[in-house]
Amino acid sequence: MDTTWTAAAVALTTALCQPAMAETYEVAVIRWAPNDIYFNGVEMGQRQEAARIEAETGDVISFRVFGANDVSEQMNALQAQVARGVDGVMLVPWRGEAMRGMVGQLAEAGTPVVTSNAWVPGAPQTFVAFDNEVAGRLGGEALVARLDELRGEGWRQEPGVFIELRCIITASFDIARHTGYRSVLDPIAAANPDIVIEEHEASCDGGQARKIVDDLISRYGNEAILGVASIDGTMGIGGAVPAFRAQGMLSPLDDPAHIPVATIDGTIPEFQALARGEIDHVSVQPATGEGQISMRLLYDLMSGTELPGEGKVLLEGEDPLWGPVRIVKPEQIDGPWYQIQAYSVPGDSAYDDERNWANQMALETDGALPDYGQ
Repeated sequence: MDTTWTAAAVALTTALCQPAMAETYEVAVIRWAPNDIYFNGVEMGQRQEAARIEAETGDVISFRVFGANDVSEQMNALQAQVARGVDGVMLVPWRGEAMRGMVGQLAEAGTPVVTSNAWVPGAPQTFVAFDNEVAGRLGGEALVARLDELRGEGWRQEPGVFIELRCIITASFDIARHTGYRSVLDPIAAANPDIVIEEHEASCDGGQARKIVDDLISRYGNEAILGVASIDGTMGIGGAVPAFRAQGMLSPLDDPAHIPVATIDGTIPEFQALARGEIDHVSVQPATGEGQISMRLLYDLMSGTELPGEGKVLLEGEDPLWGPVRIVKPEQIDGPWYQIQAYSVPGDSAYDDERNWANQMALETDGALPDYGQ
């Protein structure tokens, strides 16, 4: 009997029957400021997905999180974490164009990078975000529909001012949302030169937005303001709403004097403002969805698994409001865009729907939905 062959066969059989050793992955998470509600939701989704992966595979994902609304601080933090050693990077760039070289170097070193919310133009990456242009278009359509409902279509032939509040005019998400809003508003302004669109950058800051809206009210007068298209939630509820309140311009939703406001994000403060009738429409940017899918894809890249194709991104039984996940190939980056979907509140969902990411966060942290302040 060939005992050498028998021993080898036993050893091979034993190895095949044993479970693979669990891996530990060190992940650098570079995001916007720690007090940013939206990106706290993204991080919650990333951690939820990491927990699911660990339960399913035994692999452990360790997060090293740094947040700042400053590109230099983000770059310094990422450099420090890479020097310490990381297996992958999840990045939300404050100004993506400034991080092109660094992301390119990570790709050359074989370190996978998944960007979300805003991409790094011209660099290799896997990108996760919702369809920002659709989100803007939905908001623009809501503004026009509300004005038509309140005033009839005659307002289109009268003088007036739309206020567009932008965050960072060079950021991909801002450009796309702006494009969506303007796809609705520009044709109306083109048909009537007396309708003006005042476009201003306010860095996603409520205080800056408030000053802009105050100045425009002073310049044009209360009755000239037609509506507000805000690129994010903060500038709408922290800028436009308090400016209108101070001038006695917050009229009920059914009053022809009501000035519609559309925002994009889907935070609790936006839903509360919606419930109080202070704003009219929220295009929801699905934070937890962005986090779950970005972590799912980064794990595939770190573990050497092929990225999922169209129709294979969501797991069996998953049916989120932000589905399906489409895969597109934008010219601006070297890599795929896994695109989750925008949806409307009200419309596709109510502000107190537990499936909205902000309500999910409230239930997880407080055990109950918030007071919507009606």
